[in-house]
Amino acid sequence: MVVKEKLEGMLSPYRVLDLTDEKGFFCGKLLGDLGADVIKIEKPGGDPARNIGPFYHDEPDPEKSLLWWAFNTNKRGIALDIATAEGKTTFKKLVKSADFVIESFPPGYMDKLGLGYPALEGSNPGIIMVSITPFGQTGPYKDYKTSDIVSWAIGGYMYLWGDTDRPPVRVSHHSQAFLQAAAEAAIGALIALSYRQMTGCGQHIDVSIQAAVATISYRPVITWYLQKTIHQRGGGFIYYRPDVRIKSIWTCMDGYVMWTYSGGARVNQSKALVKWMDEKGMADDFIKSYNWNKYDQNTVTKEVFDHLAEPTTKFFMTHTKAELLDGAVKRRLILFPVGTASDIVNNVQLAARNYWVDLEHPELGTKIKYPGAFGRTTEAPPRITRRAPLIGEHNREILEQERGIVRAKGLASKQTANSLIENLKKKPLDGIRVADFTWYVANPTATKTLATWGAEVIKIEGRSRPDGQRSLPPYKDDIRGENRAAAFNLFGCGKQSIALNLANPRGIEIARQIIARSDVVIESFAGGVMKKMGLGYEELKKIKPDIIMLSSCMMGQTGPYTNHPGFGPQLTALSGFSHIMGWPDQEPLDFGVHTDYIAALFSTLSILSALDYRRRTGKGMFIDLSQYENAVQFISPLILDYVLNQRVANRMGNRYAYAAPHGAYRCHGKEKWCAIAVFTDEEWQSFCKVIGNPAWTNDIRFATLHNRQENEDELNHLIEEWTINYSPKEVQTIMQAAGIAAGALQTGEDLWQSDPQLKHRHFYWELEHPEVGKYFSVGPAYILSKSPYELRRAPLLGEHNEHILKGLLGLSDKAIADLVIAGVVE
Repeated sequence: MVVKEKLEGMLSPYRVLDLTDEKGFFCGKLLGDLGADVIKIEKPGGDPARNIGPFYHDEPDPEKSLLWWAFNTNKRGIALDIATAEGKTTFKKLVKSADFVIESFPPGYMDKLGLGYPALEGSNPGIIMVSITPFGQTGPYKDYKTSDIVSWAIGGYMYLWGDTDRPPVRVSHHSQAFLQAAAEAAIGALIALSYRQMTGCGQHIDVSIQAAVATISYRPVITWYLQKTIHQRGGGFIYYRPDVRIKSIWTCMDGYVMWTYSGGARVNQSKALVKWMDEKGMADDFIKSYNWNKYDQNTVTKEVFDHLAEPTTKFFMTHTKAELLDGAVKRRLILFPVGTASDIVNNVQLAARNYWVDLEHPELGTKIKYPGAFGRTTEAPPRITRRAPLIGEHNREILEQERGIVRAKGLASKQTANSLIENLKKKPLDGIRVADFTWYVANPTATKTLATWGAEVIKIEGRSRPDGQRSLPPYKDDIRGENRAAAFNLFGCGKQSIALNLANPRGIEIARQIIARSDVVIESFAGGVMKKMGLGYEELKKIKPDIIMLSSCMMGQTGPYTNHPGFGPQLTALSGFSHIMGWPDQEPLDFGVHTDYIAALFSTLSILSALDYRRRTGKGMFIDLSQYENAVQFISPLILDYVLNQRVANRMGNRYAYAAPHGAYRCHGKEKWCAIAVFTDEEWQSFCKVIGNPAWTNDIRFATLHNRQENEDELNHLIEEWTINYSPKEVQTIMQAAGIAAGALQTGEDLWQSDPQLKHRHFYWELEHPEVGKYFSVGPAYILSKSPYELRRAPLLGEHNEHILKGLLGLSDKAIADLVIAGVVE
């Protein structure tokens, strides 16, 4: 694929005023990467997050924070105090020339300044205001404090991860919860933009960080909803039964690799590894003679697995990560290294795709290597072109040269009163049709989002090869069936299903006819698969010149590893998340399919941007997303830390450089925990007071943040002597009342049944399904003030065959019958 080098971006006509702190930096960055003019507004003296490390050459300086650098590229910056009369006046003038305002102040703060959405809408009816807060603008928790660990806890994700003999853990270092929410905020902003194009109306978007985390915490809710059991954490193992732990993270000569023995459809994977071991003389008689056709992770005994693990452990220990990856690629084994920052910077796949960019830092007299853009496109590609701004760097450029300039907003075209009224009733993506070739988690999540906001999503699958989620337990009532899988029914909301045999040329032809009537094609097969089927972008352009096609796979469509197979757990390991997940004295953790959730965000964002670009230019495009490159975006500060300081980030458990206490504390009851994060001296004094000022709180060992961190193990032990007497919700309530960030580590039961904030936001939906009866799904992390959404149930396999073939394609009953008889329509 030839990528056109253009200065234009998909969102070039738009201006963004970015008032966010650490909770929302990434939202503005993403819009800037897509070409928007993003103006970062911070107080004189700089945003407090500039003091968060790591720092350039380990020199603490507000102009040298690598976190600031990583998440504020592609922005211009001004210093402006919007709390002053002069600052408010200037800000209101800037709003007149803006399309988006994004902010992350506590609920109500902007209203108190006279800068809330009603006031901004009065001066600019098209303005789209995005508010990112811990729990949302309204509800019982709206005034609660949060931090990363509290967001992971109360959002339900933290309870799942960690070694069973220690507290659950978060991902070490900077906040992943904030990045998740900020990316969701960018998606919400572009959905609102679609609505504005139809109606001319802006709106207010209410983003909840808790809800953003809860969107990826669906698995424990499924387990509770269907089985009334609590999903347990398993460390570097896959848990199937309490008595058997099936290893997935293995030690090798210079680190770790991810590998899982398989039976069933992937039995040849296990046989191929044993053959490789035997070639090296390291396969013992037991593993060579083992009947892999009978291997089942759900029934294998501990004794058998231990026998299999012994020679496997020895084999891995005699090879480096690079040797194991090289051998895996040659044998097409689903085996990947557990990547570190060093591995990522030196990865040959990223180098082959020219992923890295060098940005000028004239204030330092040097260029610095950064992670590049999150995707490649044939039109208006995302780009990283500008380093993060210095404090007030563009004050003169923006405040003097552009003050009072009102730009055209690109609002809806002139409409009759009746057409405007009709458009106001529509969903933002009404009229958009999507041909959906995705499966499993990452991109079905993206197409679910499109369907939720009004797009007609046609899922193209087949009985011979259905979406893999249809075959994964748990099933409703434990009855296996292609329409009974809980995860599929969650991700399939609002879609139509046509069952085609794509191994048959006539099936491909039907798919082409659907594509010819669609706006978007999205697929997630391995690199090159669609092209081999005759459904590559160059072919599709011939039948639909303005088609938008998005291909999202592990490694992208080019490079030496483009065809190497793998799934979310392997990519999560390769992308560096497993290495920084867990305790420094323990092995890394299997962090599941975490990168699938990241990839879904970038796919959705890319499609929405491409649709807006096509609306303005008439041009479609091909979008090549490497899920690996998407994931690296979320650990950018650690990449910069390695590039500049040669530091390889490691696991830190629940420690954090800027807070103590900071952890998950055992509460009353079995496996009950509450996260607490104390950042300031004032919060420490409040903390001591609410736990009764026991004598140890006056100990010099705990007098300062530095001292508390030096003695954190003892501190945590003493705190648990207090928390063990209370339930997690009681600890949460006591701490929050004292102004301290705290949150219960919620289970699936807690999320579904008793979380008052999620109930207030109507986050969980219970839907009626013709085969399984009631089942649940989850809404988005954001609420649009003028565009309510509605979830509709997932389709049965092939449920819409006749509707699509007859209603969309215009085929006769006889033609449809012939296709069924020929096995084309299944």
